[in-house]
Amino acid sequence: MRRKHISLFELAVLEAQGYITIYCMLNPSTVPNVPGKIPEYYNNFQNLLLKYPRIPCDRILDFIGCEYASDIEVRSKDDSGAITWILLYAKDKLKLQDRERAELSGKYVYVLTNEAYPNLCKVGKAVNPETRINGINSAGTVSEWVLRFALPVTNDYKVENLVHRHLQEFRRDSDQGHAREFFEVDFETAVKAVEYFGKDFYAGESIIY
Repeated sequence: MRRKHISLFELAVLEAQGYITIYCMLNPSTVPNVPGKIPEYYNNFQNLLLKYPRIPCDRILDFIGCEYASDIEVRSKDDSGAITWILLYAKDKLKLQDRERAELSGKYVYVLTNEAYPNLCKVGKAVNPETRINGINSAGTVSEWVLRFALPVTNDYKVENLVHRHLQEFRRDSDQGHAREFFEVDFETAVKAVEYFGKDFYAGESIIY
């Protein structure tokens, strides 16, 4: 992800105005003489890791979409004069709030299976997968579909589209609903596709039913 590199002064002004949250990946205990607020920025980063435990630590700042980057030069006070560069990253607070609201809205990409169609999976999106499957099964289906997996994401349209494009060669016609959502793949293959394309839009733990 491309970030705007700004001076430490600009970063401090934006923080003072309440526009951004600053993150630091480097544990301040490993560097002597760190500036006063670095532990706070490191704590912000640790809180991100706790909030999104499935996102690798080296990807989490890209995951939330930090817009800004800056750095601090820290010189050792001993005779070595060693220099350590501490990298800082920042996220617009309003955009972060928008993201969190999207996460709480309960958007899911789900996988359904049906005993009558053992080689077929339905991959779709819904605000509430349980309600969605009730609607599908009440529409006069010959046999009922079973909700097997659901992944909460921040952009269900995008994830569903990516999965459908990835599986398009396996798309099959069905008398059970919209043809574009049915794929001749096993359950594990469908789940792996949703997890892979959903990783950049992760909004919570996946649900296995």
